[in-house]
Amino acid sequence: MSKLFFLPIIILFAVFFYACSASTDTRYSKDSEKEVSKTKESEIIAEDDFDIKPFRTKIEIPFESKETKDIPLDLWFGYPEDIPEDQTKKTVVDTIQGYRVQVISTDNLDEANGIRSEIYFKTNEKAIYVIFEPPFYVVRVGDYKNINDAKALSFKLNQMGFAGTKVVNDLINIYK
Repeated sequence: MSKLFFLPIIILFAVFFYACSASTDTRYSKDSEKEVSKTKESEIIAEDDFDIKPFRTKIEIPFESKETKDIPLDLWFGYPEDIPEDQTKKTVVDTIQGYRVQVISTDNLDEANGIRSEIYFKTNEKAIYVIFEPPFYVVRVGDYKNINDAKALSFKLNQMGFAGTKVVNDLINIYK
């Protein structure tokens, strides 16, 4: 009795699922694919027939030639020849205990040199050092006897985007 009772229910479910399923023939017929591809080709042709030639402009850059007969072609042309002596003859007299601002500690020398040049051009600070403390390259800035001056530079560098700067004790150079 129980087998005969479940048989019509199973047949009913099979018919129901078969009727609800979609066939791929009606959904993806070859005729509709041809029509879609033809409309896409016509759209492509309509987009490609634009001609840009009438809209091109000719750019002319004026060139002024200057006579260079009396001007020497030197690498340092235009720089003053009378550089003050205090800038050319700075020599390290002594090293004492002082403070420097540490900007970064990295294992990549190229990154350290890049940070060094970036600090140089942003702050115009001359005393920027890349020191190798195995296994890292450390970029430190300044030669300060006073800790407050070093903290001021650290704050300035933090404001410029060099996060994580800190004041460290280090041997600083004394120039003559």
